[in-house]
Amino acid sequence: MSLLLRVDPDQLCATPVALALLALTDAILNLGVSFLFVGRGGSFAYSAVPVFFFHLPLLLLCGFLAGRVLSRPSLVTTVPVALVALSIPIELCHALLEWLAQLRQMGWLDSYLDVTHYYRFFWWWTAATLLFALRLAPAPVSRRIATLLLFTLLLAPLWFYPRGDLWVSASEGSESGELHLTEQVLAAQARLLDRQLAGLLPGRRGEPNLYFVGFAGDATQDVFLKELLAAEKLFTGRFGTAGRSVILANNPQTALTLPFASATNLERALTRLGQVMNREDDVLLLFLTSHGSREHELAVNNRPLELDGLTPEMLRRMLKKSGIAWKVLVVSACYAGGFIDPLKDDRSLIITAADASHESFGCGYGEEFTWFGEAFLGGALRDTFSFTAAFEKARETIRQWEEKRGETPSSPQIWAGREIGKKLSVLEKRLARGAREP
Repeated sequence: MSLLLRVDPDQLCATPVALALLALTDAILNLGVSFLFVGRGGSFAYSAVPVFFFHLPLLLLCGFLAGRVLSRPSLVTTVPVALVALSIPIELCHALLEWLAQLRQMGWLDSYLDVTHYYRFFWWWTAATLLFALRLAPAPVSRRIATLLLFTLLLAPLWFYPRGDLWVSASEGSESGELHLTEQVLAAQARLLDRQLAGLLPGRRGEPNLYFVGFAGDATQDVFLKELLAAEKLFTGRFGTAGRSVILANNPQTALTLPFASATNLERALTRLGQVMNREDDVLLLFLTSHGSREHELAVNNRPLELDGLTPEMLRRMLKKSGIAWKVLVVSACYAGGFIDPLKDDRSLIITAADASHESFGCGYGEEFTWFGEAFLGGALRDTFSFTAAFEKARETIRQWEEKRGETPSSPQIWAGREIGKKLSVLEKRLARGAREP
């Protein structure tokens, strides 16, 4: 078929088992070839799996409809088997050219194998597919119908949603692509944090205010940036933190607009806030969102930068240095409960998305919120100014979601110091009064 030769469909082994084995073979070959090119430094692209098998239901639908049009029910599996089998030699030819392009004498092939030229292989597969379909349909009318079915149900969707490799390098694993440390980015980073810190409004005695610091540590998935920006919007609009917030984020999208989320930048931000805030009245809300490890270290990842992870001990040292007394610490990460013991004191409220030994959920590709972020920020805090009441409501919501989906409970945690309750009560009443005033 790949050589455009005539193939008798009745001679194909077109059973459901054959189709499953062909699809599995296709995936294993893709994984093996991409592993050879990327090496052990890469990782399995879980987000690419649905897209990789996106074509299978489309192929089955085309086969079903072709069988109805041509009165040949066997085509429901024959068409998918033929077209999946066709893709294997074409993909291997592309892989062979990629390998040849790595040889010094064949370097000119690099320009041939960029994204634009890759579609030449797609057109090869399309031509062979159309030829196979036209040979199935002897009558002119049925040929036109078969061609229309292929273009609308198969070729157009695959053009707009091409599948990717199942093993990718670290930079390719980032949902928003690779961070390029250009001169423009470096110049912007030199001033972004300074601008935020210089614009902070000072605290005023006798008037408690909330100050917000947000930290999105992991650049590989956009959900952390999205969750942070949603948190900033919520606290600015509902909790009055406009002019009293600092945002740190690792993501290629924001390299020119937001300072990087690093331990050094976080320490600078907390130190400056300790100088600006009224330490007797004002409250800091520190919101951290990232991946978490069993060792209770938050991922701080922004390749190609080499950044240190954030541990509870590091954060405790930063907060002590800043002199900030009243604080609400929210850690949205797996195993986040490990932050409680090292950070608890009489003037702190600590909220975590999970306990010290369990994962939280929702930090996948394409997500807008983690589960904890959606329940706490996107839901509960929009109905109350009480962080403890919002946490209890969010915890119950998450429990219901986990029970419904059969997940191991993440067990979100809360810890309140002896003195923080009264301080937060004063702040909540002031915010509630402001919300009622026209």
